[in-house]
Amino acid sequence: MTAMLVLLVLTIVSPCCVLGYSTFQTRIPNGGIIRDPCDGETIWQGVGHQAVGGGGPRNPFGLDFYNNEKKWNRTLCEMDSDGDGISNGAELGDPLCVWTPGSNPANTPTGHPGLCEPWSDPMCLEKNTFYTCQTKELDCDATNSPDVKELSITFPKSAVPAKETSYMCMNFAFPADHDYHVIADKGLIDNEFVMHHILIYACPTDVELEDLVNPLNTPYVCGMAGEQRCQEIIGMWSVGIPGFCHNENAGFKIGTTGYKYASMQMHWNNPSLRSDYEDSSGMTLYYTPVLRPYNLGNLVIGEYQFSIPPGESRHVIESECSSTCSDRIMTSSVNVVSGLNHMHYMGREMTTFHTPTGGAERAIMADPHYSYDNPKVHTFESPLEIKKGDVLRAKCSFTTSQKNVTTFSGEATSQEMCYAFLFYYPKESIKSTQCLTVMGLPACSLNHGTDLIDGCQLKSFFEDYAYFTQVFAELTKRCETFLCRKECKTYVQELRENPCFQGRVKAYVDRALSSFNGVNEMALYHSCDSELALEAAGPCTCTTESPRSCVEYTGAAVSHQTSLYLLLVAMATVYSM
Repeated sequence: MTAMLVLLVLTIVSPCCVLGYSTFQTRIPNGGIIRDPCDGETIWQGVGHQAVGGGGPRNPFGLDFYNNEKKWNRTLCEMDSDGDGISNGAELGDPLCVWTPGSNPANTPTGHPGLCEPWSDPMCLEKNTFYTCQTKELDCDATNSPDVKELSITFPKSAVPAKETSYMCMNFAFPADHDYHVIADKGLIDNEFVMHHILIYACPTDVELEDLVNPLNTPYVCGMAGEQRCQEIIGMWSVGIPGFCHNENAGFKIGTTGYKYASMQMHWNNPSLRSDYEDSSGMTLYYTPVLRPYNLGNLVIGEYQFSIPPGESRHVIESECSSTCSDRIMTSSVNVVSGLNHMHYMGREMTTFHTPTGGAERAIMADPHYSYDNPKVHTFESPLEIKKGDVLRAKCSFTTSQKNVTTFSGEATSQEMCYAFLFYYPKESIKSTQCLTVMGLPACSLNHGTDLIDGCQLKSFFEDYAYFTQVFAELTKRCETFLCRKECKTYVQELRENPCFQGRVKAYVDRALSSFNGVNEMALYHSCDSELALEAAGPCTCTTESPRSCVEYTGAAVSHQTSLYLLLVAMATVYSM
């Protein structure tokens, strides 16, 4: 009888509860598709509750929603309930606070309004005490074999600098008494409040102890990579990734004829600038003397240098390891066994594609709901064959809705990345560890002696020192800073007929020249930019149907139009005096 009463109560109550959650979901924009930031996939059924399934105590957004009479309006929209610096409206896809129940939100959601994100940020770890993302454990049966040994490398207890981003490295030696294969790895995390990622860069097999710039087992300040010659990534840990269990057919070779030395890089993230943090994290490598059939390699593809404008709900960056580049770096086909996509906190979606020669493109690693805090390791049940001449492409989508300044690519947590890591065998079939683009240009062609990019042979162009000496001598003679002379405009027009000042390579060349030359020289070169842009646009025709006022600049007015670039040059000149 009791059981029947319980069943009756559940039958009556359950639909009511479900209806209640569904009702509240319709009262906020995108209420039914807000995801758990821990895995980026699970739908958070009760957005205003602390539990992912709904019910129970309310989270900060739920409290604000309740206190606002359970209504979505500008007041609730403009709040930042979870205290992560992003308004409720921006996180729910209504940044302008114009959504009304029953209408379609302007954008897709960018976060959870009741959970501080990213959840691994030290500030958010302190705020989200009611909900903790579960740390995964490495699941790798091969590590249980009696022949498998462990090598743990950890930093000595070290003070974390009171700055947002710090990179520290430490060189270490592998066992050298035998040849071994590293078959798995995992992170050893001491202070989760500061750890962003750990990478192990192996040194080429011909590197000896005396070739290392820094001593063994001693931490030192470094950049994205420590030792210049040690660039082959063979181990990695990141938030949300417990470690790697490598394919049964391959391992990273260390020892007598393999890698002898490596550099472990630690990225500490301390945005609150606390001075009391310490850390002694590191990694464990699992290795065996029972060698597998093949040596493992790691290929990185993606875009090295890019920028993302502020206020963008979706900004896409694409990079291609072209047919020319893959043919150049590969000696024979390889088998890709696993990989992962990598962006930072503004990344929302990323896909890596493969196009076989003569075949159709297909996605091989798709993360439609990318989360830095929970990256997905893609493992291929059947190894994916990549041949010489095949194309690999990475497509990254970012959101900068709440940014008011441009975001650049770089190593800091506040900057962005667009990379895909591909583990493959046999290692010997690829001669390089990277196949990248730089500002959209194939890196394999930038320093190649014969490759043309839109008609420009960049290597010979930059090596023609006599040409640039003449160019800047002529600019000095014909041009004046902040004033467009007629003879200067004519000369610059002639210069820009060169294909290296046009098309896709123009931005790359401009940036390179800015690095090689002083502020004054570049100010001369750009002194007629506004006039040339107006001429290229053609005459301005004003009509009553124009969406905004139309002004045509002529004569003396044109010579006073200066670009933001020149304004910045002027400021730099003043402050350098």
